Amino acid sequence: MESSDEQQIKQLQQTNPGVPPPGAQFEYLNHPADIILHSWGTDLQSALCNIALCMFGYMTSLESISTNEVESNNHGSHMVAEGHDLRSLIYSFLDEWLFNFHDTDFVAHSITINEINIEEWRAVSSGKGEIMDIS
Repeated sequence: MESSDEQQIKQLQQTNPGVPPPGAQFEYLNHPADIILHSWGTDLQSALCNIALCMFGYMTSLESISTNEVESNNHGSHMVAEGHDLRSLIYSFLDEWLFNFHDTDFVAHSITINEINIEEWRAVSSGKGEIMDIS
């Protein structure tokens, strides 16, 4: 049985997408003109996955996104990000996922790094999720 606090958090997450789910390895920090996405993980791969989930979690409640295998394979696979240093790789990684969302309305609730090459500053990822109904 969920405690009163857990029920309040769950209800807040459903009505306000900008609230991370329990156990998330990301948070939202205030900024005078926008929002700061902050993530962490045990390694670079998990921190990259968490920052993309942080971005999607700010758009909608991640718990409301289910897995559609066909949509995930069609729109959430083989996302390639390239940079010239770590900062540009992170930017490119988020930019690729954001462009994909704007192009297909696909939102991932889980993301996996399939390949990463730090010498070439390249990451290939895939995600599980579904097309978001924005009507």
